[in-house]
Amino acid sequence: MARLASLEKVASSCNGGCASSFRHGNEPWIGCSESGGNINYGPFSPTCRDTITHTSYETCVETKVFLGENRNRAHWFCSSLAAGHRFKVADLKRSARR
Repeated sequence: MARLASLEKVASSCNGGCASSFRHGNEPWIGCSESGGNINYGPFSPTCRDTITHTSYETCVETKVFLGENRNRAHWFCSSLAAGHRFKVADLKRSARR
């Protein structure tokens, strides 16, 4: 329950933009496209967004499976997020030493 509560606190329904069929910025639309195949062999969809900002592919898959997604779809979805550069990487702190 604690893990679900912590995920709920960081989730946003329009994280990175709300799903839409209309143009948004320089992207034609926002959402996942499974056209041209399916989750087992189809192309990745770099326009995918998620309600949670993940830090890595591994945490994305782990969270999706924890929330009940089947493993194949979780891998496809997280690979699509990776293709769209949607993982948030922590800023590196450089030392003041020169």
